[in-house]
Amino acid sequence: MKSGGLVGGDADATPNETHLNARHVCFLDLDRITFELGRFKAERGWYNLNLTRRGIEELLADQSWYRLQIPAEELAFDSFEKVRLWDEIAVSLLKKYTERYYRFRKRDWELPHLEYRDLEGDDPNFLCVKESSEEGYYRVLIDRSQEEIVAKLGELKTSIEKGDLKPWEFRGMKAIWFGKHLYQPLLYLDSNIVEISPAPLNKGERQFVEDLKAFHGGNADFFKTRDLYLLRNLSKGRGVGFFEAGNFHPDFILWLLADGQQQVIFVDPKGIRNIGWDDPKIRFCETVKEIEQRLRDPDVHLQSYIVSNTSSATMRMLWSKDKDEMLKRNVLFQEEDRDSYVRSMLDVAGNGGAAQ
Repeated sequence: MKSGGLVGGDADATPNETHLNARHVCFLDLDRITFELGRFKAERGWYNLNLTRRGIEELLADQSWYRLQIPAEELAFDSFEKVRLWDEIAVSLLKKYTERYYRFRKRDWELPHLEYRDLEGDDPNFLCVKESSEEGYYRVLIDRSQEEIVAKLGELKTSIEKGDLKPWEFRGMKAIWFGKHLYQPLLYLDSNIVEISPAPLNKGERQFVEDLKAFHGGNADFFKTRDLYLLRNLSKGRGVGFFEAGNFHPDFILWLLADGQQQVIFVDPKGIRNIGWDDPKIRFCETVKEIEQRLRDPDVHLQSYIVSNTSSATMRMLWSKDKDEMLKRNVLFQEEDRDSYVRSMLDVAGNGGAAQ
């Protein structure tokens, strides 16, 4: 930002890009780093991954696998206080490398076993599936003293049991009814008055469902020859995830069926301010096509979209990419293109994934 009338200062600043060299590594506590990485892998249950101090030392000596953007003075040899920072940088880099390496090897092992499966009624993504002795419906935790909220939730429960799909909203909670979602309702929460499990929709997810519902209701001609289905994809352990994209679990799975062809579209509404241009989630639109090629079913096509609630103007400054380049990577903008982004997604899918 600058005051009106001022000239200059518009040039992009280029971050200083460098690496930890052998002199920096000499100051690192490699024993502590080895134990920290051992704790990191144990937390994730990666018991078949072996880490050695020698392997870590060799990895730090190799500068080809990372880029470090940091002011040059932070790596200057003028104070022992900076060693703590170098240690944190090394641990952070090695954790990311370890995670990528493990997922890469796991993907290689899983590739020959990938296949399409029909969505069955006992899929863990359905809330009616029994997980233990209790039925897997929404669970709402609330203090019994809040009688008004308890009473309103009782009304919602009665409506669900009767199939009475009437609007329901109360103090930041909302039930969203959409007949094309494979179960109803979806719950949205924008306050902390209760705890809901599975996690309720956030604002961007709720907006996507409402935008899709509005498009479906207002475009009868489009859906004369197409069938649409939507399912919220639950998180790790229950939903569909992709190790190829850093264990990415897209928020929604959308099916568009026409002329014997099935388009399976993974949709993830989110803020992307803190995601890099080459992040596996952003590049998943390419990865998912590679998966499609490996599975070799001519009647099934895979697509992936990020629905961003961060503006394209903000991302243009952060990524140094124009909006057309973002759209080519299937990044759609929820707020600024509210009237068109759903059609853009479904038009491409409806044409076998070919861009218009």
